[in-house]
Amino acid sequence: MRTSDLYREEIIDHAKNPRNFGKISQPDLEHKENNPLCGDEIEIQLKFDHKKCVYQVAFHGEGCSISQAAASMLTEKIKGKSLSELEKLSSQDVLDLIGTPLTPARLKCALLALEALKKGLKDFSKQ
Repeated sequence: MRTSDLYREEIIDHAKNPRNFGKISQPDLEHKENNPLCGDEIEIQLKFDHKKCVYQVAFHGEGCSISQAAASMLTEKIKGKSLSELEKLSSQDVLDLIGTPLTPARLKCALLALEALKKGLKDFSKQ
């Protein structure tokens, strides 16, 4: 089996069985983004511990398998991360999680959860 096939299987698994899908009661950070071009919508929610590290994370929304899988994969990656580690996350980090080349149209789908996280962090830092 080729590496790209393994990545596709993981994307399908995350899309069909998303990790951390749902809502958090009284989140510390909450932000929703959408991609009007394809109708994807992702809301990400976080709770931080006393050290400002992520101890609970959830997302909900709807959209294509890439947007849902990327949100699931991203929420798995950020558990336990500090605010400064979250701020350093890049588009490349998410693309590395996905692990397979995407068309330009799919890039927006894949990065929607990261965009929601980054904008949520900006709002959170203003509090």
